[in-house]
Amino acid sequence: MRNKVIMVSIIALFAMVFALNTVMAADIVNNIEVEVNGVEASETSPSVAGFVSSTVPIEVQFTAADDVSDVRVRVYIEGYKDEIYEITPRFHIVNGSRYVESFSLKLPSTMDLEDLTERVTLYVTISAKGEVSVEKGYVIEMQRDLYSLNILSVDAPETATAGSTIAIDVVLQNNGNKRLDNTYVKASISGLGVERRVYFGDLIPTEDQDENDLDDAVNKKLYLTLPRNAAAGIYNLELEAYNYDTSTIAKKKIVISDVETGVLPSLSSKTVLIGQETSFDVVLVNPNDKMVVYTLTPAQSEGLTINVEEPVVAVSAGSSKTVKVNVKATNSAAEGSHTVTIDVASDSGLVKKVNFNLNVEKSAVTGTLPAGNNVVLILTVILVIIFVVLLVVLIVLLTRKPAEPEEFGETSYY
Repeated sequence: MRNKVIMVSIIALFAMVFALNTVMAADIVNNIEVEVNGVEASETSPSVAGFVSSTVPIEVQFTAADDVSDVRVRVYIEGYKDEIYEITPRFHIVNGSRYVESFSLKLPSTMDLEDLTERVTLYVTISAKGEVSVEKGYVIEMQRDLYSLNILSVDAPETATAGSTIAIDVVLQNNGNKRLDNTYVKASISGLGVERRVYFGDLIPTEDQDENDLDDAVNKKLYLTLPRNAAAGIYNLELEAYNYDTSTIAKKKIVISDVETGVLPSLSSKTVLIGQETSFDVVLVNPNDKMVVYTLTPAQSEGLTINVEEPVVAVSAGSSKTVKVNVKATNSAAEGSHTVTIDVASDSGLVKKVNFNLNVEKSAVTGTLPAGNNVVLILTVILVIIFVVLLVVLIVLLTRKPAEPEEFGETSYY
């Protein structure tokens, strides 16, 4: 009985040793070494210092413990809002060979850290299909920058109209270790040549409790007025927060469209006699929420005199205005159809070409002479003729000799 117990114990011991050897043999790599930013990392102590939001090179070295295919190396940091990791493509390792894999990893941002300094763990995992993964953790001492500004949020419209004024809401925070005096935020659209700067004041670090009259974050608005002639397109809106010690930049896209305009011509065709004048109406419509300035320019037309009563017109938001265009057919105007063209433009460029048709006819008074000033001439000639005739008759009457009276003999009744 005793011998059986001893035998069972020996068998169990061999089984444990075999199982342990099996587990140890499952490691596909060994002799793992990790360097962060050129410094050898440790699994137990923070031998490496990392600054927030910095991108650091990571080098992983290991020796293959077997011939294995589909091997991948992954480095990552857990526990933050954004995933922080990088992974290699699949590759094959040969037993006994030494391998080096390089990575570039962006460390957590200030927003991810609760304290001025904080320890994070960089994990390195080496895995292969059907094999037990090998994973190790290395300690990094994270710390905030001495002087640092963070643009927490930018609230700006995604679309705007040329000539409008846009409001940009900015939240600025001091996420460094030191107080920042005289901070500013500048908003600009370089493609349009516009910018605006606003003073944000003094900011203290989040953990600083000594200065109760100051805050670590400030919220203010900036206003940018877009040019009226801004071409439609997509532009970069850039916000730069800065003071003497530090600066940071945030960017957004903004779509700018042309000013909406409208032109409604009145009756498009009229008839006029040579020497006479008529008029056309151009109705300018402004559907925008801001004033639009229109410019009306007539194109030259042979034989016609074209006059725009108000060549420059300001139309208030959501309203319309009628502009009268006077057209006169001069004596040199050819009989027939003429085109009257008015170029209507706003600050953003040409809005529309408005065309009217003017039919010119000869005067019906003489059949050959047109009405107008020539009618006066004709009447004047007629009156002169009548005057001459009357003058001749008067002269004839005045120069005519009176008839001599007849002489009779004297008659005596005595």
